[in-house]
Amino acid sequence: MIIHISNTRHRGAVTIFAQMDRSRQPKSKPSPKLSLLPLQRADLKNGLGIVLVEHHGLPLVQFKLVLQTGSAADPAGKTGLAMFTANMIDEGTEYRSALQISEDLGFIGARFSLSANYDGSFASLLTLKEHLSSALEIFSDVMLRPSFPQDDFERVKKDVLTSLLQQKDQPIVVANNAFATLLYGSDHPYGRSVNGTEISVDALTVEDVKNFYDTYYRPNNATMIVVGDVQLNEVVHELEKTFGGWQKQDVPSVSVPLPSQPSSTRIFLIDKPNAPQSQVRIGHVGANRKTADYFPLLVMNTILGGEFTSRINLNLREEKGYTYGARSDFSFRKIAGPFVASGGFRTDVTDSSVVELMRELRRIGTADVTEEELDFAKNSLIQRQPHQFETPGAIASRLAEIVLYNLPDDYYSSYVQNVQKMALKDVNRVGHQYIKPDAAVIVIVGDIEKTKEGLGKLGYSSVKICNEKGEILSG
Repeated sequence: MIIHISNTRHRGAVTIFAQMDRSRQPKSKPSPKLSLLPLQRADLKNGLGIVLVEHHGLPLVQFKLVLQTGSAADPAGKTGLAMFTANMIDEGTEYRSALQISEDLGFIGARFSLSANYDGSFASLLTLKEHLSSALEIFSDVMLRPSFPQDDFERVKKDVLTSLLQQKDQPIVVANNAFATLLYGSDHPYGRSVNGTEISVDALTVEDVKNFYDTYYRPNNATMIVVGDVQLNEVVHELEKTFGGWQKQDVPSVSVPLPSQPSSTRIFLIDKPNAPQSQVRIGHVGANRKTADYFPLLVMNTILGGEFTSRINLNLREEKGYTYGARSDFSFRKIAGPFVASGGFRTDVTDSSVVELMRELRRIGTADVTEEELDFAKNSLIQRQPHQFETPGAIASRLAEIVLYNLPDDYYSSYVQNVQKMALKDVNRVGHQYIKPDAAVIVIVGDIEKTKEGLGKLGYSSVKICNEKGEILSG
């Protein structure tokens, strides 16, 4: 720790070096109080749901349209379609070109964005309160009347293909994508990249985009989240004017198969010659967002690898010096997403890093968490919470989770209490139950020539060579 003390008399500075005791958890601050105004709900006549939280500190209004369909609905051979559709929405309407959309939003100081993930598609608009009507008119034009021009489609496709080509040289992206494929399989929606592949994106047509939009972009498949300096009756009136003409229709359900766990631990190597680091991913299928064990898992993973002072990072970064950072995560989705421990480690300690990661996974699954670790993790989660509600945009993002996963309206109001009531028995139980180091997928992107021999001595029965797509080449 370095402390700088200014010295005005001598116009200089004195630097004092103090030793930080990393063997002890720092003391936690008192728990903050999170007070949210209640969620208000309404529905337009066409079925569009409205969720409002009033936020009158600034004359701003944040809109976030949440559609209950994402890339899990991508048809076979058309991976990346949901994301590509989102990218195409603001490329022109019946009345505005892409340039005109940008200029009209810029003129009133509004910001607009689109995205998609496995479980949903999203459109966000931030506007000044004084331009509410104008901003919603543009927003509805973009969302309800996209024209999907062929020239813009070809340009967007070229941009996406260029990005996918560049990702082949990014070990982090390669490791993430290959891990998903090798864990879930290329036929499972979660085993495919949200962005698609070069082959799948190149095969997309304008008709594919139009069909996806016509099928899933419907008001009865959507909820409009509103956070800002407005009241419910005002919001309903404005949205009825602008989004009331959006036609509802039956929306097909998206079936995501229940994934199966690996039967044993296997290592998959992807060659990156002369790489100074090895990107390592170790994991298995985790839990879905609606699991009753969400809060015990959240606290347990905070102890294991969810923050800087977690066991994994203290071991591999602070004690061993193998990495700049290592962590673990649960990706909670509509169907069970992956659990993964990950990091980038020096090539010469790749095998040792795997050993240490596995040691921490086994320790959380067999040895009990201490009271000190539990208290620190709970306080850390509680201290972070208010920072996630500081702006209308941040609040809208949190509410999107409630909407997408059908969580209780008081979910965030009761968040602190749910974390606080976690006991050692809860955290130890989920550590023992959910962490499975002996039935995991290990993916390593690095220099095979320098790492394969050491990894082969770790005792795992299967070590296979793959390409960047997760396709097995040998072994």
